Amino acid sequence: MNKLQLTEQLAAKLSITHSEAERFVNTLIQMIYEQLRGGDKVNISGFGQFSVSHRASRIGVNPRNPSQKITIPELNTPKFKAGEAFKEAVKLRPQA
Repeated sequence: MNKLQLTEQLAAKLSITHSEAERFVNTLIQMIYEQLRGGDKVNISGFGQFSVSHRASRIGVNPRNPSQKITIPELNTPKFKAGEAFKEAVKLRPQA
């Protein structure tokens, strides 16, 4: 499912227009971005937790020239931890 399909299904389930569903999805995503940029976590009960993980700078090896050391800059990366209800919902069940 992509974003377009998500908005179409949301519009159908809530009996709203496609543009209203698209605005809702875009607003939700934007709110999550803003909270993470501000250093906060976003916890959606039963679904999961979005957070930011900081990676410190480190020394690495240039793959084109293994004898050359390079500095890999520090950066923040997004992280998602699935909630228990989410894990349970997608767990594979053995066929009988």
